[in-house]
Amino acid sequence: MGHVHESGKIFKNTYLIDGYYFDIVELMSLYVVKGEKIALIDAGTSQSAEKVISALKELDLFPVDYIIITHEHADHIQGAAPLVKAMGGKVEVFAGKMAKPIIEDPSKIGYDYGMGPIEPVKNVTPLDEGDSVDLGGIELEVINVPGHTPGHIALYNKLNRNIFIGDSIGYKVDKTTFLPPIIPPWFNREQFYKTLDKLKKINFETICLGHYGCWDESDARKILVEAREVFEKIWEFFNQNREKLNDIDYLRKSITQKFLPNSKVVERVGDAFPMLLASHMRDGFKYANKLV
Repeated sequence: MGHVHESGKIFKNTYLIDGYYFDIVELMSLYVVKGEKIALIDAGTSQSAEKVISALKELDLFPVDYIIITHEHADHIQGAAPLVKAMGGKVEVFAGKMAKPIIEDPSKIGYDYGMGPIEPVKNVTPLDEGDSVDLGGIELEVINVPGHTPGHIALYNKLNRNIFIGDSIGYKVDKTTFLPPIIPPWFNREQFYKTLDKLKKINFETICLGHYGCWDESDARKILVEAREVFEKIWEFFNQNREKLNDIDYLRKSITQKFLPNSKVVERVGDAFPMLLASHMRDGFKYANKLV
């Protein structure tokens, strides 16, 4: 199959739901794993919450029992509070132990992603390396995968050898579009490399990203090698253009020409996509190099 990107049931006990990132299709994916209990992986944004709820209802997955947040960026946590409310407040929210304080007090993020306010979620259950979330017949094993953020976790379903990795290795939205996860305010280059090495040791057959969809067959293993190559090229680009970091239009044009020349995403979304990513990656580079 290669790239599994259509909403609905995608594997045994596993569903993909479009997160409508900035109301655009096939840019952000949420996932549902169903055992005796139902877990939604990531929460999307507050703007997408109603569409996520509609999709869950259409798939007969509403309400879920758990929401498991892979990491503490706005597009993965902002939808949590409205989703919990829509489900009568009976949903248990999980996140990595270092992400928990951010989700409970989003003012600690300290960076404006342009998505509006984030409502806090209280009493988040912390997860750490080696923990697992038992869905009854299916267990999701927790793996710490920092770099993109300190509190980033991946979830490994041993039953069908599928791993959900959020944004930890980057954004492979389709075969023509792959960008690294250099996002503010916490990106850490050394931790990112360690995460790539750790993921290589896991016996997965399919790998599911936050942006966007799942990759299987040869693409599932190849993506980790590609992630390192893509990262190093973009990192070096920013290194070589330190004097132009404030010229966002130059960065957008250069990134589009050098790294997204045949991108189907740019073709369908327009310049707003590389502009957003150029801005975020530029700021991620600045924070990582203490240029802010």
